[in-house]
Amino acid sequence: MNLQQLKTLVAIFENNSFSAAADKVSLSHSAISLQMRTLEEELGQELFDRSTRPATLTPTGRATALAAQKALKMIDSVRLIGAGQQASNKISFGVVPTEALHLLPMLLRAFQQRQPKAHIQVRSDLSGNLALQVLNMDLDFAVLTAPITALPELTVQELVVEPLFVIAPRHIRARTDEELLNSHPFIAFEAMTWMGHQVSARLQSRDIRVNEIMEVDNLDVIETMVMEGFGVSIVPQRFLAPPLSEKLTVIPFGRPQEIRRLVLVHRAGEETDLPIANIRQFIRSRGPDPGQWAGTHTSNGH
Repeated sequence: MNLQQLKTLVAIFENNSFSAAADKVSLSHSAISLQMRTLEEELGQELFDRSTRPATLTPTGRATALAAQKALKMIDSVRLIGAGQQASNKISFGVVPTEALHLLPMLLRAFQQRQPKAHIQVRSDLSGNLALQVLNMDLDFAVLTAPITALPELTVQELVVEPLFVIAPRHIRARTDEELLNSHPFIAFEAMTWMGHQVSARLQSRDIRVNEIMEVDNLDVIETMVMEGFGVSIVPQRFLAPPLSEKLTVIPFGRPQEIRRLVLVHRAGEETDLPIANIRQFIRSRGPDPGQWAGTHTSNGH
């Protein structure tokens, strides 16, 4: 086993393609195929499922690639030290745009107390993209909507639970969420997001056919469009944000009420300097009483 083999394996994992990996490591497709077969022989394990086209990593292959990522990162740090330099004390955080103003500052403050000299980089993106960036070691941590599928390569820790509401202009009244959704145009949150998938799946399971007229990728914009009378929508009562009921008609979405779970993710098996227990306690102390949200919420496993 050599470093070039590990670099090639990681390139295949990160690019999900032999061809793209070949370009990244400047080798031919046949050369990296030979490298990977040699690596499999040395390890005595099948790293790729070649019954598919293109070949895909087996669970053992993914685990090996993740271990190789960590090893290569450590080797880079050793090289810096050997050259008389200190390894970079940079920490990268990702966050879904809807929480950049509320939850992220708490996390960063807690982390700075542990590492006051660290340089922190923050990126904003969709939950799925953030999870992939953490997996590929482009981010150290990310705050995102809870995954809709299991991600065994990541450690997922719940931070906040936000109840979902059907919202409508203040002058509109209805007894149920279904009545609002069936009677008015619908403004959807971006379908590619994990919350968008969750809402769509629940509407389908309840056989509610909305008249979608618009799709928006920003919750603040959605709330404004509803206030202006363009239609109704489904949004979370965001952590530390003013109650939706102050400016809109709100009805809990679903019985039991649907929720959005916000989680902190990092790569499984890696130690973290973030004091998760302290952060949770701090969040609870700062968070509002759910009763003021004009509805209650219960976990439903989503």
